[in-house]
Order: sequence, then C-alpha cells, then structure tokens
Amino acid sequence: MIAGKTSQRDLVATLYLERRAQIQGYIMRHIGYEAEAEDITEEVFLRLCEHSTLLTPVTLVTFAYSIARNLVIDYLRRHIRSRRAMAYFSTHAPRCTHNTEEQIIFNELETLEHASIARMPRKKAQIYQLYMHESQTVDEIATRLGLSRRTIENHIFSARIDLREALRCAL
Repeated sequence: MIAGKTSQRDLVATLYLERRAQIQGYIMRHIGYEAEAEDITEEVFLRLCEHSTLLTPVTLVTFAYSIARNLVIDYLRRHIRSRRAMAYFSTHAPRCTHNTEEQIIFNELETLEHASIARMPRKKAQIYQLYMHESQTVDEIATRLGLSRRTIENHIFSARIDLREALRCAL
C-alpha cells in the first residue's frame, strides 16, 4: 500500500514537471487571470496527490484535465455570481432609499465590507479600495504604488477571498 502511494506520488510529480505549464495554459485560456490560473493549477495537483484510487500514467493526464475543467467551471460560476452581485449593488444602491428593507440590507453589507477592510493589512486594504471603490486598473495601481502588477493582482485576489469569507460567516 505504501509503495503504491509512493509510486502514485512519483507519477503526479512527473506529471507536474512535464505538464504543469500545459495545464496552466489550458486554465489560463478559460479564465483569463494568470494569478488565479496558477492557484487553480496547484489545486489540480493537490487533488491528484490526495486522490486514493490508483492511477496509471495514461489515466493520470486525463484525470488531471478533468479536475482542471471542473475547477475552471467552479471558478467561472463564482466569478459570474460575484460580478452579478457587484452589478446589482452598484445599480441598486442609489435607488435603495425608497425601500427600507433594501437599504438596511445594503447598509449591513457595506458595514461588513468596511469591517473586513479594517482587518486587512494596510497595503491590501489600500489596493482593494483603489481597485473596487476608485475604479483604478491594476496597472494604474501598480504604477501609483510602485509595485508589480502581479503583487497588485495577488492583493486583490486575497482581499476578495477575505470578503467572501466574512460574507459566508455573516450569512
């Protein structure tokens, strides 16, 4: 049993070395964000390592792409859901003043967002504010703060995760 696990891990390690760039490229083509594509690629290989069924070199590649496809679908669903929510709140926020219940919900969500931002490290909070509330692009923020584009993307991604977790806990 242990020898089987070791050889399976060796297969996954070999696949990682040989096909990681291809799998990441596949994911990148579908989602369009490099940082997220790297994260999803790592998740593919983590799931392969945790998989208990014995895999062969032939089935391993197919299984890796199946995992990648499912993770891409999950990512796109979450991305669409968050875009719809942001679009809803951005279009309905000014009109909420006539409906007390909507205004209360909006105020609670806004308070939750402010509390989450207050708990973030200063740099991450600043980048999130510039991106989400001042509508600056990643490149504009990178230039303004003297940081790399990748660093800005990582802070935004991390801030969104923090906010989603806060929202999940609140609901």
